Amino acid sequence: MKSSARLALVLSITIGAILVPTAAATAASTSAVAAFSRVGEWPAGYVGNITVTNHTATALNGWRVEFDLPAGTRTASSYGGVFTRTGDHYVVVNEAWNGTIQPGASTTFGWVADGRGEPQNCVLNGSDCAGVPEVPQDYTSPTRTGALSFDLAGGVTLNWAPSTDDSGTVAYEVNESFGLSRKVTENRYVYTTAPALPPRIYVFWVRAIDAAGNASIAQYNTLGRVWRGDEPAAAPTGLTAGAAAPGLLRLSWTPVPPVNQISVPPTAGYEALIDGVVVGQTGHNSIIVPAPAPGQTVAVRAVNAVDQRSTPIELS
Repeated sequence: MKSSARLALVLSITIGAILVPTAAATAASTSAVAAFSRVGEWPAGYVGNITVTNHTATALNGWRVEFDLPAGTRTASSYGGVFTRTGDHYVVVNEAWNGTIQPGASTTFGWVADGRGEPQNCVLNGSDCAGVPEVPQDYTSPTRTGALSFDLAGGVTLNWAPSTDDSGTVAYEVNESFGLSRKVTENRYVYTTAPALPPRIYVFWVRAIDAAGNASIAQYNTLGRVWRGDEPAAAPTGLTAGAAAPGLLRLSWTPVPPVNQISVPPTAGYEALIDGVVVGQTGHNSIIVPAPAPGQTVAVRAVNAVDQRSTPIELS
């Protein structure tokens, strides 16, 4: 192959043909992963590699990668593995010389493609090619702070009851709709000592952050009434789940889109539920919760700035 063909936009493949930077797919994994990259391309095709890396503590003795290529794309030639094709589905197993991958090591196979389609639905030894994400030591969000209030004597000071966390250390993100963003360690923040503020609506919110980066649901309050207080919360979408570790389930979802905070109460965070009981809350769009028992219903709902809950979206 000509070296001029070795252009490189390096991508990695995850389940459902979502492509993310290679480091993101492998750095936080504790299993074997298979990452796709283009190493050369032209208008009618490309050269593609899949690199199998062993992130476990023991040798990987034999590997099998399966993937689909979209209609209109096929492999014209291949190397580094034994390819079998059934329609648009490909199975690649190791050669005799590259079947054992020691911890931290990797091997690569590839193909010359007729067509521009990239691999989809990638599976390595029966599991997602992106591997199993490492479970952080601390994955529990701090509790939500108490209600956000204002002390207007001598300016504007924000006050809230403190949050608690299983790791002990909590900081607070203080935000205001026109751009203020501060991190403080006390459960108060002096916004201004000026005797008067410019006449406009001020939307403030505070959330707790622990040392691991877990975030609580935010508390909101405004200077100048802008919301009725009974506005319904919009629901998240696209709830998915995967095993985080024995006895744990990792939930992820598409967050509620941003809104005009002056007219619509924004989303403050999310709650995870099992059989209707809240088992976790977060200011992010993913959470690790206890794995449900067979037959139990797993769902996520949004909480908005006026503490209204959305209709839960259930895991299908």
